[in-house]
Amino acid sequence: MVVIIFRPQVTGVSNIPVSGPFIVAANHLSFSDHVFLSFFVPRPVYFVGKAERLDGTGLRDRLRRIFFKRVGMIPVRRDGGRGGVAALEASRQRLNRGVGVGIHPEGTRSPDGRLYRGHTGAAWLSLATGAPVVPCGLVGTDRVQGPGRLLPRPARFEVNFGAALYPTAYAGREKLSLTRRQFTDQIMQEIAALSRQERAPQFAVKGEALLGR
Repeated sequence: MVVIIFRPQVTGVSNIPVSGPFIVAANHLSFSDHVFLSFFVPRPVYFVGKAERLDGTGLRDRLRRIFFKRVGMIPVRRDGGRGGVAALEASRQRLNRGVGVGIHPEGTRSPDGRLYRGHTGAAWLSLATGAPVVPCGLVGTDRVQGPGRLLPRPARFEVNFGAALYPTAYAGREKLSLTRRQFTDQIMQEIAALSRQERAPQFAVKGEALLGR
């Protein structure tokens, strides 16, 4: 159904490892990004998402909560501290079970279409578990469901998976904060090439979902 309605262009699916843990690190333009990624990644992948999506008591809130629980969302409280640590720990547990985890390193949707500086959560997980990071560039998903839009609309978009990045290049330096930053910058460079976005030197204003340790 997604392919028929949106006619997306998807490249690089073969870069997803056929076995073992992996991390998909993607830019973030739309509310629907992780839904599309879950559809096109050929293996189970659990995406980190803001815990506020599981709150609320209205009908729409209840339906949304059911949906995100069924897709296995890893909730993160964006409090800049314990919430991020808890989400990282939950993500690491899944990686240790040999499945995939998805992260938007920017921590929130881009407010203006640029690619913002990445938080170090994806790099930390990779360095801690040995799981490779598959960078992913999304193009045009903001036209499908941009900020404030309740329902998606038909619009073409791209999902581009890049070659997996392995933490072995940083062997012996896994626990250094400088290493996490260097690896994160490498990940964001690959995402920028795949998404063709202009780079922003600072963190996005909203939501610091996965602050590095």
